[in-house]
Amino acid sequence: MKTIKVFTIIFSLAVLFTACQDVIDIDLDSIEPKLVIDGVITDSVVVKISKSTDYFEPGIYPPVSNAIVTVTDNSGNLFQLEEISPGIYSENHMGVEGNGYTLDVEINNEIYTGSVEMPHKVTIDSISIEPTPDYMEFSGGYIVNCHLQDSADVENYYRLKVSKLNETDPENVLCVFDDAFVDGNEISMQWDNNQFFEQDTVVVELQTLAKSTYEYYRTLSSIFESGMIGNANPANPITNLSNGALGYFGAYTVSRDTIIILP
Repeated sequence: MKTIKVFTIIFSLAVLFTACQDVIDIDLDSIEPKLVIDGVITDSVVVKISKSTDYFEPGIYPPVSNAIVTVTDNSGNLFQLEEISPGIYSENHMGVEGNGYTLDVEINNEIYTGSVEMPHKVTIDSISIEPTPDYMEFSGGYIVNCHLQDSADVENYYRLKVSKLNETDPENVLCVFDDAFVDGNEISMQWDNNQFFEQDTVVVELQTLAKSTYEYYRTLSSIFESGMIGNANPANPITNLSNGALGYFGAYTVSRDTIIILP
């Protein structure tokens, strides 16, 4: 059995200033906003469209409305997404494993496209818990283990989400990994965290990702870990979108399970 352990590591940087300081003036030019498309097909299709912003306006991502958003599968079936709120387009269409899908977004006579293939699902075999060892930094809680059987001779890409039931921010725990060194093996994904205690209902979601979707999440994660996230950051995650758009059009299947932590 292969066990992959995921730890949260927090780096702190102390900056020391001497008594003598030089004042350096740096000219920072404004950056032309770019289109950002975040689209995914799972058991439905959701596409979020916004604009990137300037270095001097962090945290502001204006939604883009009135776009024409369509998805076509490799059999030629086309369906148009409805704008359900500003900049968010959706359609209750379930992706089919092995099918290819192409996203087309038309805005002001400009067309942006991205293609992806829906991967085959790998399901969760079981989930389990164990007390966090006393020697670990986060002791007193419980470790959550997700057990699965990786498909042999198939390149699989995964994203794991672990959260409490009805949690307001279910995106708080996740990791991305592949089966390069565990192909065809039983895998245990182990999350060591102090947030899970007795009586908690823990929801585990295993996403089997398309390769391009994995590359996007992997490079996005690397940027976060390096501390380089920012609107003016020149290093953008790998995208499968055309015409200079940022973001991605992804696909993944979902397997979920829950467990209640009892003494």
